[in-house]
Amino acid sequence: MPRGDMNSYRYQQKPTMTQYGTKLQRRMLVGLCLVLLLGVIGLSIWGLNQAATINRTQERLVRRINSSLMDAINEVSRLTGGVQSNTSSKLALVRQYVYNIDQMNNIAIEIFGDEGRIVPTEAITALYHDLDIYETLIQTATSSTLDIRTTTLTHLTALQTILSQ
Repeated sequence: MPRGDMNSYRYQQKPTMTQYGTKLQRRMLVGLCLVLLLGVIGLSIWGLNQAATINRTQERLVRRINSSLMDAINEVSRLTGGVQSNTSSKLALVRQYVYNIDQMNNIAIEIFGDEGRIVPTEAITALYHDLDIYETLIQTATSSTLDIRTTTLTHLTALQTILSQ
C-alpha cells in the first residue's frame, strides 16, 4: 500500500452538542429535556402518594367494619333468651351495625372493584337472615329467642375470625 493512501484517511470526530443546530435550538432542547425530566419525577411522586392513599383508605374501611362488628357482637351478647321491653331497640341497633358493615363493604367494592371486597356476601346475607328471624320471633313472642341469638352470635364471631386472617 502506498504511503499516500494512509494519509488520505481522515479521523472523524464524534458529533458534539455544538454541532447540532443553533445556540437557541440547543437551549430549547436542553430546556425540553429538563421539563420532561421534572414531569417524570413529579408523576412518580404523585403515583407513590396515590398508592399510599389507597392503602390508608382500605385500612380505614377495615377498621370501621371491625368496629361495627365488635359493637354488634357486644349488643347481641347483651340480649337475653326471652323477649323483653328493650329487645326490639337492641335488635334495631344490631341491624344498624350490620347495615354499616354492609355499606363499608360496598364502598370498598366501589373503590377497589370486586377484589376489594372485605366481607363475603354470604356473611352479610346470613346476618340479615338471622336478624329477620329474630325480629319475627320478637313480634310473635311465642318462643324463646335463645337459639337465634346463639346463631347470630356465631355468625358474627365467624365473621370476626374471617376478618382477622
